[in-house]
Amino acid sequence: MANTKDYAMREMIYDQCFGTGREYTREQLMAIVNRKLEDRGMLPIQSRTTFSQDITEMNAKFFKVFGQEGIVWEDRHKKRYYRYRDGFDSIYNRELTENEIEKLQEVRSLLQGFKGMSEFGWIDQMLTRLDQNIMSKQKEIARFEGGTPWDAEFLMPLFKAIRNRQVVDVEYRKDFRDAESITLHPYFLKQYWRRWYLMAQQEGKDRIEAYPLICMSAVKANNEVKFKPTKTSFKQYFKHLVGVTVPPETTVEHIELWADISLYPYLYSYPISETQKLEIEGDRNIKVTLDVMVNYELIQELMFYGDRLVVKSPVYLRDHMQERLEWCKQAYKDVEGDSLNIENLEPQLFAFNYLHHDSNDWKCIDYRISLGTMIMTDSIEDLGIEWSYIRTCLERIVNHPRTVIELGEDEEPTKIELKKVGDMMDITVTPNSQVSKDRLPFSGFARCKDVVRELYNGLLEMANAYPTDYVDGCPFTRDVVQRALKSEIIESYLKEVRV
Repeated sequence: MANTKDYAMREMIYDQCFGTGREYTREQLMAIVNRKLEDRGMLPIQSRTTFSQDITEMNAKFFKVFGQEGIVWEDRHKKRYYRYRDGFDSIYNRELTENEIEKLQEVRSLLQGFKGMSEFGWIDQMLTRLDQNIMSKQKEIARFEGGTPWDAEFLMPLFKAIRNRQVVDVEYRKDFRDAESITLHPYFLKQYWRRWYLMAQQEGKDRIEAYPLICMSAVKANNEVKFKPTKTSFKQYFKHLVGVTVPPETTVEHIELWADISLYPYLYSYPISETQKLEIEGDRNIKVTLDVMVNYELIQELMFYGDRLVVKSPVYLRDHMQERLEWCKQAYKDVEGDSLNIENLEPQLFAFNYLHHDSNDWKCIDYRISLGTMIMTDSIEDLGIEWSYIRTCLERIVNHPRTVIELGEDEEPTKIELKKVGDMMDITVTPNSQVSKDRLPFSGFARCKDVVRELYNGLLEMANAYPTDYVDGCPFTRDVVQRALKSEIIESYLKEVRV
């Protein structure tokens, strides 16, 4: 049997890799596993024997459940390539055993103790999920909206840190740019619009703030800093707050809204705030009152209902909502083909970063694309990629209205489509289907030069993935890739000063 220390985590990582449908060498798999283990504060595996035992153990599980081994391999060019057998996409896609059902029932009994507590309202949904697995092993009877991959990775470690009053060090990217390490005193977990937020106080600060899990890249326990408890009642904290953001002006406003009668069932079952009160006026109108702070999330909630809900008071909020709707109206008027007047839209932050791990990066070059609140990571593994072709695609946007950059030579590579709209760039990122089968394209606007600068600098950084001298298996050196990517056209464009 494989070394049991951290084996369950290794199995999950192997399963995620093989689930993409790709083939991997032993070196590639060990590099990915060790990188993810180290991110979680776990010890990497060093031995080939441990790797072989892991594969053997997984195949034993496959054989026990399906009657055949799930991991197969093929020797090519003096290397062995591993993948899942055709028709297999996960070791976890199977019915629960009686022993597993019994253990789930024990977990359910434990979670039942939290049910009904305001701080653990999400437990009700978790219990329903467990019931579905326990009671129906074959037929799916419900589907829940999931969160983000960061939720699955950090939710339980942060939950345990809160329970154990444990200070944590977090690698945090506020705007998806350079990460910084911050020390947090965790107090509460809050879900809003499918995303999870940690309510915590940063070491050296005197206020509680919301830290989205999507902005975290690592969480580790800090045993040197003493935990600072809080007397904050989060039930009271969120009573006059929509979402998680406390605005600079913390005055609680009495807000009156008018809503169409058709919204009554929705507003009744899903109130905007726990302070919400509804009063039917006549045949078609509902008077809605809220006592909340005015923040970004409130504005977004009110915009969600469109013309079926309007602000009556206070006047400044009503005027602001009218202004936002005028921007929307003008934007629709200004649409002409692919051209859009976005004068009143604020640009989003765009970043393209090469993710350095070690001297073997050239075997699998990882990178990150972020646009506003969206972020994804992918990798380039095909070392025959034409770097000069990528440079040419990026150069095209300098003198043309549109270009598409394909990162890789796969059948369906990750694509970045760029469209010029004045001084702005309309960006659409279509992830490789192997990044996530369920991942949809995401888009937004950013400043033209910011986009070109980020992409150009990020591509130049990728050259650092290659060795300075030729090594076996690597077709390029760092200098070769840098020369292929260097562009006078782009550098001149970035130096231009607009008059």
